[in-house]
Amino acid sequence: MLEPALALSVAVMAAILSYTHKLGLGGELACSFSRAFLQLSVIGFVLQFIFTHKNTGWIILAYLFMVVFSVLTANVGLLGT
Repeated sequence: MLEPALALSVAVMAAILSYTHKLGLGGELACSFSRAFLQLSVIGFVLQFIFTHKNTGWIILAYLFMVVFSVLTANVGLLGT
């Protein structure tokens, strides 16, 4: 339970620094925090579903999905497109 609290404290520190230094990033930070929370919650539920059913097919499908999208992401980063 300590890790989520530490992660939240880093996010709160970023928001406080943005406010105190008048960087105007409040809305963007709130949107980013919300999006990250939603994405991590969804992937947590998906992984919990996959690993609680202990179906080899689902695990292989999830593995292939992650490998394909990591390759696509790496290629976009390398090619700059």
